Amino acid sequence: MRKTIGVLAFLLIGVLGLGQVEIEFWHAMRGGHLETLEAITAEFMEKNPDIVVKLVGQGGYGDLNTKLIAAAAAMQPPTLAQFYADWVAAAYKDALLPLDDLVPPEILADIPEKLLQACYFDGKLLTLPFNKSTLILFYNTDLVPEPPTTWEELIEMARNLTVDEDGDGTPERYGFGLRPYPEMFTTPFWQAGGRFFSEDMTESLLYSEPGLAALNFLLELKATSLYQTGYLSGPFGSGKIAMYIGSVAGIPYVARAAEGKVNWNTAVLPKGPVNNDSIYMGTDVGIFALNTDAAQREAALKYVLYLLSPEAHMAWAKGTGYIPFRKSAIASEEWKAYMAEHPERVAVTEQAFHGFTYPNHPKWYSIRGVIGDMLEAVLLGDMTPEEALQWADETIEEEYLK
Repeated sequence: MRKTIGVLAFLLIGVLGLGQVEIEFWHAMRGGHLETLEAITAEFMEKNPDIVVKLVGQGGYGDLNTKLIAAAAAMQPPTLAQFYADWVAAAYKDALLPLDDLVPPEILADIPEKLLQACYFDGKLLTLPFNKSTLILFYNTDLVPEPPTTWEELIEMARNLTVDEDGDGTPERYGFGLRPYPEMFTTPFWQAGGRFFSEDMTESLLYSEPGLAALNFLLELKATSLYQTGYLSGPFGSGKIAMYIGSVAGIPYVARAAEGKVNWNTAVLPKGPVNNDSIYMGTDVGIFALNTDAAQREAALKYVLYLLSPEAHMAWAKGTGYIPFRKSAIASEEWKAYMAEHPERVAVTEQAFHGFTYPNHPKWYSIRGVIGDMLEAVLLGDMTPEEALQWADETIEEEYLK
């Protein structure tokens, strides 16, 4: 009965337009992610009939940033939007509403510190985590009873699981699948103790013992891997590869590819010399101070805090596959029951507390591209690890740190 009254009140206010505040949320969500966001937003508006949240999809992330830059330059930005940290560092530090005194301390304390670090710029909290993912290990449980826990175990297991029955040099099954993208270097680099820049961000520190350790590890792994630039959920689902490292966002794709073919599960990343951290990927959400009035900013804050509420945060994690990052949500009986029904989410939950973020550098997108080029050059044999790391450091320093 109460829910019916709430819906009627929402509809009545919508028809009459009484006392409503309208806010726009620019995003890049699609498919099932968008459907989940729409459902959560509808629930928010039902609970807050005086607020209308207009979800405005802007295509992909690149399109979103291009349109945000133009809108901010014209002093006509949306009320709130998704942001990568380097976007904020490059263009929006002075345009977003500082949230330091607006977010309850108990919420901030409930978010892993490393994940929250990427939301601070010049000491100010300008964004809050939104759609976050990590890397995890996918493994075929028909072939791998217990997943590897270290780099050494991963390499040995991948070698033992690679099968070339006819001896033609092309295995019928590979122990591992390897795809060259920047995070396949930055994650083992971090796990080996690497750091990207000097403290003042004037020097690139890739050419180092951790950098060499990461590249040599990947080269050794490549010897028993299916190497390709495309996504690996297909080969994994068909049984062509026994293990691979990929984003938690790939879980639905693996489930579809493997259905009726192989049994599988996920595990936290194998540990390197220092840790088993994964890069935290995905965007944060921020509120524009430009061309928004107090009522809109207040409504936007209420909406953002609702996205972080226990019920919405849980619905978002279940509906999208992104990590649940609030400690209280992960510890809840509801999430424990969900993991019992979805064992592939156990590792996702554990990995959520073992992560790192990239430096908040305004040129990080371009720097990340250099790292990707460096990795591919090494894996294709065009450069030695030493040559590639030196080239990357020189390129990054000359083009992006000076």
